[in-house]
Amino acid sequence: MTCDVRIACIGTYIPRARVSNEELATRFEMDPAFLRNKIGIAERAVKSSTETTSDLCVGAFADLQRRRQVDFDAVRVVCVVTQNPDRKIPHTAAIVHQRLGLGKHCLTFDISQGCAGHVHGVAIASSLLQSLGGGGAALLFTCDPYSVVVDPTDKATALLFGDAASVSYLSTDEPGYAVIDSDFGTVPNTWECLMHDGHRLKMDGRLVFSNAAREVPASIQRVLSRNELTLDGIDQFLLHPGSKYIVDHLRATLGLPPEKVPFDIAGYGNTVSSSIPIMLAECFTQQRHTKIISSGFGVGFSWGTNLMEFRP
Repeated sequence: MTCDVRIACIGTYIPRARVSNEELATRFEMDPAFLRNKIGIAERAVKSSTETTSDLCVGAFADLQRRRQVDFDAVRVVCVVTQNPDRKIPHTAAIVHQRLGLGKHCLTFDISQGCAGHVHGVAIASSLLQSLGGGGAALLFTCDPYSVVVDPTDKATALLFGDAASVSYLSTDEPGYAVIDSDFGTVPNTWECLMHDGHRLKMDGRLVFSNAAREVPASIQRVLSRNELTLDGIDQFLLHPGSKYIVDHLRATLGLPPEKVPFDIAGYGNTVSSSIPIMLAECFTQQRHTKIISSGFGVGFSWGTNLMEFRP
């Protein structure tokens, strides 16, 4: 189903502070070649101890305002994708809504999703905005500062995650990327593969990898088949950069050239639900990709794939 709603612009916020992985890898007795070639993350972006999820979202909105003018009266939906909200109650979208000074006509809600969060959020917010009728815009935020849940002594997670936020501006009457088709799923009996145990983040890396290696290529092929497209007909594949190893494996499985599958997180890390919109923001800058596949996967184990096309 083609949606008339388009992603018209994306703002991002990546904290300036960085923590190098080199010292931590040495402490873990990790071969530097493994850090470079398999994990692919040299340093991680880390928020300050006083910054909250809503702070990072507001930072992303400030970047959006530098890129375009935002008509506050047109914004009808505010959604925050996060599993690390400011508070248990209320939803973080309500806090962001107040901090931005938006009107009372806005529908606000959070989506509890991880690395597939932006793919889920775009599909949900697009359908919602279209169903409301009357046009307007939606602000879709992503933010999961994992620095607050990762145990720095845990070799499985300490080298991976960076902090960031994004905001996608969805509009009914502007050029941008429209969702043409989507594919979602959750593998039964896998929710423990990546979880917070009440004290820290725990990850079964082998289980995450095996599920991603099986489900993501199949999901992409289903979307292509339904729309009578081939891999050659897609200009860019935005695969969630969990690590260099998993992206390289998925790219090889699909037989894609490196230039169609960006991996550029060496300087800030795996930013969970913000990883795909950060890459998509670069597509707006380049203005040369008409058809894009975005595919996120991880927590759940859930995945989501969107086929998007730039519509003038």
